[in-house]
Amino acid sequence: MSIESLEHIMRSRVRMIVRHTWLLAILGTAIVVGLVWVGFYISTEAERVRIAAGPTDAKFVQALSDQIAQSHRNLHLKFVPVASSQDAANAIRDGKADLAILPSTADSSLKWPVVAILRQNVMALIVPPSGSAKKGKKKSGKIEKIDQLAGHRVGIVTGNEATPDLLRAVLDHYGVPIAKVNVSEIEPNNIVDAVKNNQVDVLFVAGAATGAAISDAVKAASRNGEAPSFVEIDQADGIAKRNPVFESIDIDAGTFGGTPPTPDDSLKSLSFAEYLVARKSYSDSVIAALAKLIFTSRQALAAAVPGEIKIAAPSTDKDADVVAHSGALAYLNDSQQSFFDKYGDDIFYGMLIFPVFGSALAGMAGYLRRDKRTRRLRLLQRVLDLVRKAHAAQSLATLEQLQVEADNLVIAIVHQGEHEEFDETVRMSFAFALDQLRFAIAARRTAILDRADRLTGDAGAEPAGSAAKPAGNAAAA
Repeated sequence: MSIESLEHIMRSRVRMIVRHTWLLAILGTAIVVGLVWVGFYISTEAERVRIAAGPTDAKFVQALSDQIAQSHRNLHLKFVPVASSQDAANAIRDGKADLAILPSTADSSLKWPVVAILRQNVMALIVPPSGSAKKGKKKSGKIEKIDQLAGHRVGIVTGNEATPDLLRAVLDHYGVPIAKVNVSEIEPNNIVDAVKNNQVDVLFVAGAATGAAISDAVKAASRNGEAPSFVEIDQADGIAKRNPVFESIDIDAGTFGGTPPTPDDSLKSLSFAEYLVARKSYSDSVIAALAKLIFTSRQALAAAVPGEIKIAAPSTDKDADVVAHSGALAYLNDSQQSFFDKYGDDIFYGMLIFPVFGSALAGMAGYLRRDKRTRRLRLLQRVLDLVRKAHAAQSLATLEQLQVEADNLVIAIVHQGEHEEFDETVRMSFAFALDQLRFAIAARRTAILDRADRLTGDAGAEPAGSAAKPAGNAAAA
């Protein structure tokens, strides 16, 4: 296909579209409505949110997923299980998760903006009650202070927020070298045997003050109905001032439960927050919707995980220790935007600009209509030119060439009529002009043939006259 043919086809298609202005207007309106609908659909399309969390927070993630399924169709929560808080931080860092549940003590927790504070974890150093030691050994005395841990055995209970780094942070503040403390890890199911067999002097647990981790450890550390005692972190205020991830807390008597209630008196300790964090670049609208659901459903979420969850909002102050996610801030500050809040101005200006495009399309349609009129006039002028040429033709060969041009012109007029659907006036004009051309060619052909016949007749009579002349001369002679 040649470039000229392709151009002709494209021009024909464009003319076909703009031939009817009302059709063009409907098409343009449909396009604008379609674009608005597509934008609305994309903005309200269901988002799949991936959240990384350790085993201790798996129940909370499931409860949150249930709440989302019940009240928010545009969000789908996917649980990304990890073994530890460090693995959760790695998952969000590597793009394998969009959100993560991290304690404030994690090295990278402050790198991510906070969506919500899920709870405040507390540290508990549990001292099992004294009893007969195996192999004839007895304890050297009741442990009541942190600096007495040197030379003793501390068992870090697994499956909660207690870690060797947390224990080291406390020991370092009191000047107790970690190397002088015999640190080991104990599974929750092995606490009873470890206490019974005098394998540990102190149990280290961290979690919600009213959660299962500490209460279960306290129950397992009890011996013969005697409740354990606790090592108080009496310098908690100083530690909190030196390290902002910690807060000093007074644990009320009986907070950990048990019979008799534990602790039996107010206990000073350290606490640290458990954050739900998100990637900085994650959609503000999605985080705002998630934050709204979390804070409006916090009672249901707390009931689903008894004693473990106490949701609080992060500080919205600019000088806060942690940075709240901009999506959470939008909800907390009542500045959350709907679809029309975000795109209303664009739609408004689009509606203002659309008439400009409509005028441009109308102008283009008028131009093409003028172009069509020009083409019709050119075709009609070519017919009239052929009429003049036919009247002036001097030979049959010229008339034959004019006839070929007339035939081609008729074909062009027919094609043009198929694309433009000539009205009655245009058809009559072309019909009259073509009739004139046909009559002119026929009349001129007849005139040329008649002249040829006359010339032929004159040429045949001249020899007879010249033969009679000699005879007369002979007679005269």
